Amino acid sequence: MAGLALVVWGAERFTDGAIHVAARLAMSPFFVGAVVSGFEPENLASGTAAALGGLPQIALGTVIGSTIFLLTAALGIALLVAPMDVRIPREGPVAMVLSVGLFALVLWNDGAVSRLEGALLVVAALGLMFWLYHRSPIFHASVEEEDGRAASGLKITALLVFSAVVIVAGAELLVYGARTLLTVAGVSETFLGMVVIGMGESLEETARMTAPARRGHPELAWGNVVGTTVVLLTFNLGMLAMIRPLVADPLVLRLHAPYLVACTLLVAGALLRLPKLGRGAGAVLVLLFAGYLGLNLRHVWQ
Repeated sequence: MAGLALVVWGAERFTDGAIHVAARLAMSPFFVGAVVSGFEPENLASGTAAALGGLPQIALGTVIGSTIFLLTAALGIALLVAPMDVRIPREGPVAMVLSVGLFALVLWNDGAVSRLEGALLVVAALGLMFWLYHRSPIFHASVEEEDGRAASGLKITALLVFSAVVIVAGAELLVYGARTLLTVAGVSETFLGMVVIGMGESLEETARMTAPARRGHPELAWGNVVGTTVVLLTFNLGMLAMIRPLVADPLVLRLHAPYLVACTLLVAGALLRLPKLGRGAGAVLVLLFAGYLGLNLRHVWQ
């Protein structure tokens, strides 16, 4: 729990520093949300530590479990609190579909992600983000203008470096705790990775979506949804596979991956067809996570 807290805290501080950098480049709110909020250093750090520590299902959980929680519980709760208009480029949900298609193609090919496949996923991630940047409208306001102060370059650099160190330290503690829980309590590695770790590392996504939606900037929240989905399913998964090839548990292929694909297509389809998502959609998404959790309860114990 301490490791998870450090990872989340460090990621929030890292995001603060990255937002100032992005704001100076005058990017669109949607693209800022996609890149800054979508970039998931805590997931990548924890997944890397898990992969190097010989816990492939926990590493995969930082990708699969986190994305499922984001698209169901986190987005659902945000919509229950603050319904959001859909004011984003159509390329956003299309990028979600493309990324989940690449994820499914790579994982279901042989049940594993090799280093070569990981490298191709990273290249695809960069291509998708460049495409989103090219198709996003220009936004000339900045974060510094909103809060009335501009952070110095030295302060921003120090914040980024310090938060990165905290993230790495937290990830090491998280993997140590995961190993202990697996050994002492007999909890399934797959359940721990897909549900517990995935949910824990995406809890802050609810706040990242609710806050801008309540302040009248839903495009930031949708940028977070699109960017996080693309980054986790392509860039993060690819980086983890390049560090150490990942072999999925059969249950991951039968349950977790198909559920992820279905949820991604559902949310992307709603973003393409609906002008606004409200509390009804939020309730449906929360119920989808409850159903996912229920399906997993049978597999908690080895």
